[in-house]
Amino acid sequence: MLVVFLRELSQIWRMAQKQYKDEWGTGAREGYEDRGSYRPLRGPQKEPGSPLLRILGGIAIVGGICWGTYLVTVNGDLATALQQNHGPIAIVGLGVIASVLGKYLKG
Repeated sequence: MLVVFLRELSQIWRMAQKQYKDEWGTGAREGYEDRGSYRPLRGPQKEPGSPLLRILGGIAIVGGICWGTYLVTVNGDLATALQQNHGPIAIVGLGVIASVLGKYLKG
């Protein structure tokens, strides 16, 4: 066991002693660029669109889902709850429309 370990260790040592040559004839082997320790901070980037519409759309989607969940837990059946009350579906739909418009319209 010790002989195998020493043989492997000597092979690793020989591989470490080989000089690396790249296509340009330099012996350097660089995998990344060292930029130093200081980097200037980037300014905050403003996302396009209207943040107010996106927020309102998200609130409407969450509210519609919560309302629908309440109706299903009270009635016990998904189909019956949504046939009797179309409000949660409409609120979620309006929220999706507001979110999509908020993404593309300038605010």
